Amino acid sequence: MAALLACPLIAFGGTTREVAFVYGTGCLLAATVLGVRVQGTLDMALALLAGGVVAQIIPIPAALGQMLSPHRREVVEALRLSAHHELRSTVSSIDVPSTIWALAVLGGSIAYFWIARRQFGRGGVRQTVRIVAGLGFAMSLLAVSQAATAGDLIYWRFPTGFEGPPPFGPFINRNHFATWTIMAVPLCFGYVAARLGTERTVPKHSSLRGRVVRAFDPRTAWLTTAGTTMLVALLLSLSRSGALSLGVATAITFACCRHRLERRHRRLVLSATLGVLLAGVVWADVPALVRRAATAPAAMADRATIWRESVPIVRDFWRVGTGAGTYQAAMFRYQQSDRRVYFNQAHNHYLQVAVEGGVLLVGLTLFAAVRFIREARRRIAEDTSGLVLIRVGAVCGLGAVALQSVWETGLVMPANAALAALLAAIAVHEPVAPAGRPVGEQGQPRLSPAADQPDLTVEERPQ
Repeated sequence: MAALLACPLIAFGGTTREVAFVYGTGCLLAATVLGVRVQGTLDMALALLAGGVVAQIIPIPAALGQMLSPHRREVVEALRLSAHHELRSTVSSIDVPSTIWALAVLGGSIAYFWIARRQFGRGGVRQTVRIVAGLGFAMSLLAVSQAATAGDLIYWRFPTGFEGPPPFGPFINRNHFATWTIMAVPLCFGYVAARLGTERTVPKHSSLRGRVVRAFDPRTAWLTTAGTTMLVALLLSLSRSGALSLGVATAITFACCRHRLERRHRRLVLSATLGVLLAGVVWADVPALVRRAATAPAAMADRATIWRESVPIVRDFWRVGTGAGTYQAAMFRYQQSDRRVYFNQAHNHYLQVAVEGGVLLVGLTLFAAVRFIREARRRIAEDTSGLVLIRVGAVCGLGAVALQSVWETGLVMPANAALAALLAAIAVHEPVAPAGRPVGEQGQPRLSPAADQPDLTVEERPQ
């Protein structure tokens, strides 16, 4: 499971079609071998979403195709995309290879979600979070070193081949790096909060230093270091959308979930959060951050132009869209502004889904999102173990990406989609009761009094 997460991350974030196909195929094969089953409304919603993308590349009667997508022939003729074959085709996508690429990313991520959820039902959540922290720590060190010495080269060797923001770490775009980081940081600190919430015997005569040492054992210190390093790298990337989304999502999450911590633990978590933020600001390039913030109005004007020129596509393809993954191809026909730079993304994931999927995919996406939110809320409400704070961290990371998606489209990258699937699995997985252990009314193991306390497994107790 860790390999499916790390491979697209190392391979330039999975930006190439070859990596996307390997990722998608690997996840689907793993799900098949493990015997993962589709069950429940959420799984059905995800299967329908993938089926909606498949429907965009399945041949349909010509009359039905003309009714569903009356402007497709005109766009394909203008693009000259394999004209002899495409003009006789009755699929709704305007660029079938791009839709297959998007299907590989989506289908692979859904399969990865099912695999991870099945595994987490049997355990391994904490170990997986430590793997994510390790990957994030290594990637952040790479990104900072590379930005300082390699300029526009990835791994000090490979040019991006794209115009736009400079690369950062293995990603060709710093905003895509930010997407991965704003999911990993809350997950990491959710684990830290779970460990800080553990009841530990502290002598009354202990000094402040002794109390801090007992609170921050080696594993907690390592997780804090990894999370802080990722936060510093995020600030050094100068991604406005990433930093703002993470800050807002963290504030909302803390406000909504503070009742899960005792008062003294809330103070401790809040103090630790402020300390981490202070460390990030101290190490960040504050003047560069100020300059980036000053350019926000110009960036907003550029995005407004992209959004405005995307609206005609939604109007012409409102039923079934242009096809998943075909936004750039559609903009070759619809872009009206300066064509020295083509718009390859909508800079708003929700708008891009509307362009590529129309009412079909928008409706299925909303259905899946609502089912996930309901399932995540139920799992968090029922969980009385230390894992609940890791679940909250996962939800916070997904919330940060949902906010960033108003400004960016980072989830189209396989590496980011894989991490999002992993966080979703952490949020909604259902623990499976070990053999011979009592199970509660709703299928959850009845927790012993010790298990009611956060993070009190033998594995997690400080040595």
